[in-house]
Amino acid sequence: MQMEDYMNEAPQRLLAMLEQRRDDLVHAASAIVNQGVTRIVLTGSGTSYHGALTARRFMQQWCHVPVDVSYPFLLDSATLAQGGKALLIGISQGGGSLSTLEAMTRAREAGHLTASMAGVENATINRVADHVLTVPCGEEKAGAKTKGYLCTMLNLMQLALSIADQRNAITPEQDKEVKARMAATFRHLPAVIEASAAWAQGPARPLAESQDLRLVAQPELYGTVQEGALKLLETLRCPVSGYEFEEFIHGIYNAFNSGSALIMLDNRPDERSENLVTILSQWTSHIYRVGSDVEENGKNMRFPFINDKDFSVFEYIIPLQMLCAKLAPEKGINPAIPKDPQFHQKMKSKQAA
Repeated sequence: MQMEDYMNEAPQRLLAMLEQRRDDLVHAASAIVNQGVTRIVLTGSGTSYHGALTARRFMQQWCHVPVDVSYPFLLDSATLAQGGKALLIGISQGGGSLSTLEAMTRAREAGHLTASMAGVENATINRVADHVLTVPCGEEKAGAKTKGYLCTMLNLMQLALSIADQRNAITPEQDKEVKARMAATFRHLPAVIEASAAWAQGPARPLAESQDLRLVAQPELYGTVQEGALKLLETLRCPVSGYEFEEFIHGIYNAFNSGSALIMLDNRPDERSENLVTILSQWTSHIYRVGSDVEENGKNMRFPFINDKDFSVFEYIIPLQMLCAKLAPEKGINPAIPKDPQFHQKMKSKQAA
């Protein structure tokens, strides 16, 4: 299957996850509440890290303990010895990240609870997990993960709702309302996918020639532009970077010239985003905006996103993923196959289950 096939499968996978009874999440939530856990730490690399970063805002609302996101290498023994009892959740799409496994091992040795969150059964990281919270996304053999990223975010959000339920911090009516909003967004994703394909093959097609690509978004979509940048870098194989809006205007703009390209995720355009476009347009004509209210100018993707305050993260990654699926073949690249399929085996950075 190709990258786009997995994208098309994702909406039904997300809706199916909403309907599943998840005893594994309930048991983990009960442990958090009953075993004195005072913080949750999410760790992983690449897409797994970005999924955690994106889900964190929602989790922070409902878990009623601090939720932190960290790369595995930052979680050394001294760091893990601080801050009270934690639940450390190791996330790995393929389940074999050795750096994540090592961080989980250090956490367990420091007396913390551990949980694994992989997209496969019998994952390597399960070996040091007190709780196994497998992401029910189904097989995804493409190197650049899309479906797994979306399903990992939902898995983390569902864990947060289970924790809220265990704490009696959410009513049945609130839970039903939140999940109805989720479902509305997920049912809208096929239309987002279709519109994104048309944009990628039409107005955004010149981005296939870009050698200097930046992404920018508001804070709630920061993890989205980080993941989008990684996907574009993996598949188009040119330098790509992503920034939160304020971070971008504190220096990054200096690097723009006539060869630079910018993609703005404009879920809530305002005067400042308009000003940024005006200023950068003096230096480059390669500016592409994605949102419900952006100008129709032959480059932008204007589309009626739902723009739910919590779940727009599931919508705005789709145009970036679709650029990978459609533009990489324009460069003679199969986006589903890494440049070196044996890279992690050679580097000894991942291990099969």
